[in-house]
Amino acid sequence: MSFPTSPLALSVLLPHLVAGAMAQGVEPVPAPVTPDSEVAGSPAEEAAEGEAVHGVRVDPTAFGKSWTQTMDEAIERAANAEEIAAHVLGRNGSQGVWELPSPKYKLYSHSGRKAIINRWGDPSMGIGFGEAVDVMDVWIASQGGRGIWAEAVRVVGYLGDEVVGTTEWFEDIDPEPSLMPIGLSGVDRIVIEARPSSSGAGFYALDDLRLTSGADERVIDFEDAPWDSVLTGSDYGGVTWEEGTGSFTPPEPEVVPAPKEFEGLSKAPSSAVSQSSLAAGSTGAGTLPVPVQDFAGPILGDPGAGFIPPDTGGAAGLNHFVTTVNTNLSVYEKSTGNRVVNMPLSNFFNTSTIAGDPRIAYDFADDRWCIIATDFGDDLFLAYSATSDPTGAWFMQTIRLTLPNVTDGFIDFPTLGVDARGIFVSAFLVHVPAFAIFAIDKAPLLAQNQSLGTVTAFRDLPLDFAIHHAVQYTDAGASYMVSVSPANPTGMTLRTVVPPLTNPTLTTQTINGLPPFDFAPNAPALGSTVDINTGDIRLVNACYVNGSIWAAHAVESGGRAAARWYEVDPVGLSLVQTGLVADPVLSYYYPSIAADANGSVVMGFSGSDATSFPSAYYTGRTALDAPGEMGPPVLFSAGQASYTITDGAGRNRWGDYSLTTLDPVDGTFWTIQERTNSTANSWVTWIQQLEAVPCGEITRYCEVQPANSTGLPGTISTFGSTSLAANDLSLIADSIPANVFGIFFYGPNQASVPVGNSTLCVNNPFFRLPVVQSTLGVPFGTATFNLDVTNLPAGSPTIQVGETLNFSFWHRDVNPDGFALTDAISVQFCE
Repeated sequence: MSFPTSPLALSVLLPHLVAGAMAQGVEPVPAPVTPDSEVAGSPAEEAAEGEAVHGVRVDPTAFGKSWTQTMDEAIERAANAEEIAAHVLGRNGSQGVWELPSPKYKLYSHSGRKAIINRWGDPSMGIGFGEAVDVMDVWIASQGGRGIWAEAVRVVGYLGDEVVGTTEWFEDIDPEPSLMPIGLSGVDRIVIEARPSSSGAGFYALDDLRLTSGADERVIDFEDAPWDSVLTGSDYGGVTWEEGTGSFTPPEPEVVPAPKEFEGLSKAPSSAVSQSSLAAGSTGAGTLPVPVQDFAGPILGDPGAGFIPPDTGGAAGLNHFVTTVNTNLSVYEKSTGNRVVNMPLSNFFNTSTIAGDPRIAYDFADDRWCIIATDFGDDLFLAYSATSDPTGAWFMQTIRLTLPNVTDGFIDFPTLGVDARGIFVSAFLVHVPAFAIFAIDKAPLLAQNQSLGTVTAFRDLPLDFAIHHAVQYTDAGASYMVSVSPANPTGMTLRTVVPPLTNPTLTTQTINGLPPFDFAPNAPALGSTVDINTGDIRLVNACYVNGSIWAAHAVESGGRAAARWYEVDPVGLSLVQTGLVADPVLSYYYPSIAADANGSVVMGFSGSDATSFPSAYYTGRTALDAPGEMGPPVLFSAGQASYTITDGAGRNRWGDYSLTTLDPVDGTFWTIQERTNSTANSWVTWIQQLEAVPCGEITRYCEVQPANSTGLPGTISTFGSTSLAANDLSLIADSIPANVFGIFFYGPNQASVPVGNSTLCVNNPFFRLPVVQSTLGVPFGTATFNLDVTNLPAGSPTIQVGETLNFSFWHRDVNPDGFALTDAISVQFCE
């Protein structure tokens, strides 16, 4: 992997890219228009609420190489290529540094917002003063998860090479900063020693270091130091910040640094979120989907998959299920679960750099595949298949997402979406800092000779959390993107890109009325000495189907992580329904969601508690269920070992996302989730196919005896579908006399009550349809009525999605009672 080499770029990246190959061979990856062309310093207009603005066309000079290749060529390249050299993303023997990390690290400062940490938990960290001073005291707090805090610290004072004095061990180390007296006089250097608590490392945070020199007193409080900066090697505050010299066992394999968060967006306003509102959740009364099959997905140690966490993704096509993780591409046969492709993503993209932070989407409109990844610098790798077969040919393209004059570019946590018109990528541009959306016109990619279409940038979008394009299972006519922010914990930001994608516009609006949400706490797990990091409140994915956007994320509920999901109306800017899947013991995190045209939903996620390893779960609902309800979570693949892999800030990373998608062939659901493998500190993904409980079933009931002059029992049947949108259901009555008058009638309640010579199969209340006359059929009469759900008789209630109604037919006859009835059918209506 190649990174920007400017001093500024390195100062941003080096805190996360410390040299070394990790134990067990595991490596981490960095986390998470007008027709005028875009040039350096030419951002798009910033969209005001509800105002449509044009983006800026990305200049073709930003496009790198493009080529087409077959999957066989990529497989051969992977087989013959030398293994990519291990990249220096972990400690691997390197010493600790003094660092002021980003706000995401949940620093416990004494004054202001900032404090420094001993990166990697180095237990011996020095500070030089250049002259003899008196070191009075310092405020100290914990850092990282509870299992990795330093148990105690002490300070050794030096003058030259001689030890002047040593403090007692200070043990009051917890999230509440405590004042540690030092009282070392006439020292020109101190070394802070930590008593390790995990893997030889001991993490802590320091703030307000107080020194005196003669009559002068000063306090170093770090408030003017930049976020995410390394002090080691600098003279910040007029002192020398040394590299650590501790001898300690390195932590287990490093993980992806967390996706960026931003000052001012790290916590919801406390007044906006009440614990009582967060605690309410689903009662588990929803209807669970039915398991179809499951099989193992990529595993830590697969070709290219030497990274933590996996950034799990996968989607179903016509015949295959394709997965992307850090940094592996695998293709499975849907029918058997057999893996037919297994290669590093770098070989797929034919790059000598690492290709990570991957995303995958199936293009429902055109039966193609789309995959993206980044080089953890300026460049995006884009792949779009030539056919519906992922083992066939692909068009490949690299695109520089930062502006041409940027020398310290770094794109973070890219997201991907596809619809009938385009491909959409959103990312946080670290150097700005700001978000951007890139809209790619798909039309040239569908041509026989594939090429990259117009790429339009909407830059300088406000600081937010991840912006997700709602992958479209049905065409919306426009492209929708959603995000949430703790700055508005009861709202969702909706961004709409309107075609043509050769010159699109972007509109930003707000959907209000969401239940308040807040950051989920870390999750306990069996055997984990540091709780599992559950990420933040950013949406994990989004999809669009039949007028609704569905999305999910992890939130706090009752002191644990829980999975909240939403259905929103992007046209009416309203919340249709929302639900919370929570548990009094288990924590649920990294949820992803998919819905179908019938209103059935599946959500997959990880879960754990102090008595269970991190495991894979799913739940679901149908349109028949009460709003906000999901079924009780189902454990479909149990974790098998403990997991503690801490990063340089002491976080036990997991995720950073999962994916749940719809099958374009049979409408089943697929979810790919992460769990622990049988070896400690190792992950495996598990793939589960699920079928929603059928919506739209038609069942016959209430058998009747021969009750009309034909000598046969009359029967009722249907032709067409039960879809309210299609509105094509016809009712048919057979085995009745010809040329008689009758009515089809319906109601919500079933019955089996003798009436005259017949049986009444539908109970009150009744709703009758217009009179019809039977015609001569084979061999008797037939009556037909085309049901128009948009034009029901006066007084009849509107038929709702998921509603079940019962239909029968009454007709005149010459039998002694003068009428007869058919049997009945029960019809469940779908969207």
